[in-house]
Amino acid sequence: MQNAVLKIAGLLCWVMLVFCGSLQAESARVKYVIDGDTVVLEDSRHIRLLAISTPEVAGKRPAEPGGDAAKRWLKTQVEGKRVSLVAGQQEYDKYGRSLFYLFDSQGRLINEQLLAKGLAVLSIHPPNLKYLPRLQVAQRRAESQRLGVWRLSAYQPMKLAQLIISKAKGWRRVVVTSETIVESRKFVRLILSPEADIRISKKNLQYFPELETYLHHELEVRGWASWREERVSILVRHPSELIIKDSHY
Repeated sequence: MQNAVLKIAGLLCWVMLVFCGSLQAESARVKYVIDGDTVVLEDSRHIRLLAISTPEVAGKRPAEPGGDAAKRWLKTQVEGKRVSLVAGQQEYDKYGRSLFYLFDSQGRLINEQLLAKGLAVLSIHPPNLKYLPRLQVAQRRAESQRLGVWRLSAYQPMKLAQLIISKAKGWRRVVVTSETIVESRKFVRLILSPEADIRISKKNLQYFPELETYLHHELEVRGWASWREERVSILVRHPSELIIKDSHY
């Protein structure tokens, strides 16, 4: 009896999501899961889940730690099932994938569930800020409980010197200190050393406090490290990726 009541309640949540115009939701069936944050619908659309990033699965490069676990979980939740899709502010990413928040038939926000289980990390792309407070809460809880990626050695904070010596790429957590701010045509950079900086697009500055706030503090930057010759630049898009160590985000 209790299971039947729960199923009915979940169905009602899903119906409300689908037909609530304020959410601009649509219903669709997932054909298959590509990885922990990308699915393909029966109509062949590739859907990228907004506001999160999961480790890569094996493809052109070897799988990243945690990637297979995220994919397995997502498959059990949505593959072959109907879901509700809620759009963000942007329709497509640079790869042509449609961008959505995904709700299952019980009304659960899948993007949030992946964060809550430590299978994904926040990856905010302004202006897509819908559900941001609840997504941040989900990540904080997973991190505090050391779930999923938060307990894996590959995703522990590293010192800037370690990053430079290893020439590591991709999403990283790096403990740094910045003393200087430099502007270019498209970016503002927090200079970390002669070989390293944090890069923030000027179009995203509206979401950040005054950048002087970050100077002379120990910071943990969570972003994508890219190399050009012997110099590394870490791209951040949102203040959730730039944490003052003696504060809270």
